[in-house]
Amino acid sequence: MLGPGSDRRRPTQGERGPGSPGEPMEKYQVLYQLNPGALGVNLVVEEMETKVKHVIKQVECMDDHYASQALEEWMQNVLGQVLDALEYLHHLDIIHRNLKPSNIILISSDHCKLQDLSSNVLMTDKAKWNIRAEEDPFRKSWMAPEALNFSFSHKSDIWSLGCIILDMTSCSFMDGTEAMHLRKSLRQSPGSLKAVLKTMEEKQIPDVETFGNLLPLMLQIDPSDRITIKDVVHITFVSGSFKSSCVSLTLHRQMVPASITDMLLEGNVASILGLPWPPELVEVVVTTMQLHDRVLDVQLCACSLLLHLLGQESESLSDELQKAGLLEHILEHLNSSLESRDVCASGLGLLWALLLDGIIVNKAPLEKVPDLISQVLATYPADGEMAEASCGVFWLLSLLGCIKEQQFEQVVALLLQSIRLCQDRALLVNNAYRGLAGLVKVSELAAFKVVVQEEGGSGLSLIKETYQLHRDNPEVVENVGMLLVHLASYEEILPELVSSGMKALVQEIKERFTSSLELVSYAKKVLLRLEAATSPSPPCGEAAQP
Repeated sequence: MLGPGSDRRRPTQGERGPGSPGEPMEKYQVLYQLNPGALGVNLVVEEMETKVKHVIKQVECMDDHYASQALEEWMQNVLGQVLDALEYLHHLDIIHRNLKPSNIILISSDHCKLQDLSSNVLMTDKAKWNIRAEEDPFRKSWMAPEALNFSFSHKSDIWSLGCIILDMTSCSFMDGTEAMHLRKSLRQSPGSLKAVLKTMEEKQIPDVETFGNLLPLMLQIDPSDRITIKDVVHITFVSGSFKSSCVSLTLHRQMVPASITDMLLEGNVASILGLPWPPELVEVVVTTMQLHDRVLDVQLCACSLLLHLLGQESESLSDELQKAGLLEHILEHLNSSLESRDVCASGLGLLWALLLDGIIVNKAPLEKVPDLISQVLATYPADGEMAEASCGVFWLLSLLGCIKEQQFEQVVALLLQSIRLCQDRALLVNNAYRGLAGLVKVSELAAFKVVVQEEGGSGLSLIKETYQLHRDNPEVVENVGMLLVHLASYEEILPELVSSGMKALVQEIKERFTSSLELVSYAKKVLLRLEAATSPSPPCGEAAQP
C-alpha cells in the first residue's frame, strides 16, 4: 500500500508477507487486473518465489501528496465495508473468530467481502484449533490475547480488527516481520503502540488523528476494556473525518435514537411503526430525498417512511413536512418521474397522506396537481392502484377548493373513467363519488359533465351500475346518494334524472336503508325534486298547491 516515504511504485498486499517497503515489482508475476480505481490499478499477483497470491494497488505517485491520497482511498473503501460487515455479524450474535487480512477478499476495485466464517464452527473444537494455530504461527499474530487460550467473544474480533487497521496505517514504514512482532508485543505491552502512533503522525498518515484515538481503545489486553463495533463505527465515521459511502446511513445514526437507526439498517420498516418519531428524523428523510432526487430506491424508501410517519403522528408533523418543502418536492418528483410506476404510486400515496392529515397553508402549489394526475392516469390507463390513489387525491382537492373551474370537466371525466375501470374497488368508488359530489355541489358545468351521454355512456348509467354492484355496502350507497342530491339541485339536470329512471333507484334506497337517517334524508330530498319536476303545471290562474 502506498504511503508517504514509499517508493513511487509500491505494492499493497492483501496479506503482508516477508518483504520491505521498497521491494520491487519484479518479484511478482501479474496474473490479471481488476477494474481500475480512481488513483491506481488493482492487480492480482503471485510471488515468483513462494507462489503466494496477493492483491496489489499499483499507483504512479509524483510526490507524498498523491501517495497519501492513494492510501486514503484504499483504506476508506476496505475499512468501511469491513466495519459494515462486522457490525452486521455482531448484530446477529456471530463471532468471526479469525479476522485477518487474508480473509478480506477484494472482489472488484470497489468491493470486498469477509470470508472464512467456517472458523465460527471450527473454533468450537479446542483440539482442532490448537493444531491449526501451531501450524500457522504467522497468521495467529492477529489473534486477541484471550483467543490464544481458546476464549472468544465479540471483543476478540475487535482486537483482530485493530491489528488489521494497524497494518493498514503502518505499512508504509514497517515491513511484514516488524509488523508481526509488533502485533505479538501488544499482547503483553500495549505501551509499544505509542511509538507507532507517533511515527504515523510524523509520516502524516491519512486520518492519523482518528486512528490515534481508535487503536488504543481496540487493542486493550482485557476484553472488557475494549470498545464495541458500534463504538468503532462512531469514532471512525461520525466523530472523525473519515468518510465512506458504504456506511452512509451509519453516518447519521447519532442524529436519531439508536433503536430507530438500528431497525432502519435492518431494512424492517414495519417494525418501527410503534416508535416515536423525532423531528430530526423527518428532517433527515426530507433532506435525503432532496439530495438524492435522481436515485429511485432512495425516493421510494423515503416515501414509504414518510407515509408511516404521517399515519402515526399529529397535524404538527404534517405542518413541519410542509415547511420543509415536502409538498413541492413530491410534485416536482412526480412530474419528472412519470415513467416510474413505483415513484408515481408512492408519490400519490404520500400526497394523499399529507392532504388528509394536515392544514394546507399555501394552496397555490396544489393547483398543478389535477393536470399532473391527468398525466399519471394517461401514462397508466389500466392501473387500478394508480386510479384509486388519484381518486383519493381528487376528493381531498375538491374539499380544499384547489381545483380550478377550468379543470372541472377534466377532473369529472377522470373520476368517471376511474370508476369504470375498477368498480369492484370500494375505496376507489367511494373516493370518486365523494370527489364528484364535491365538484357538482359548486358547479353546474360539472353536473352537466356527469349526465351528458359520451362514448363510454353517461355518468347516470354508471351510477346505476355502481348501485347494483355495491347495493349491500351502505357507505358506497351513501356517497352515491350524496351525488344525486347535488345533481338534483339543478333545474336543468332534473329532466335527465327523470328520463334515466333515477326515481325508482332512489325509492329503492329509501326502502332498503331505513335505519340510515343520512340515506333516508338524501332519498327524500331527491324524490321531492323529481316529483316536482314530473308534476303537471297548474292551470292558468290557479295557485300551485304547497
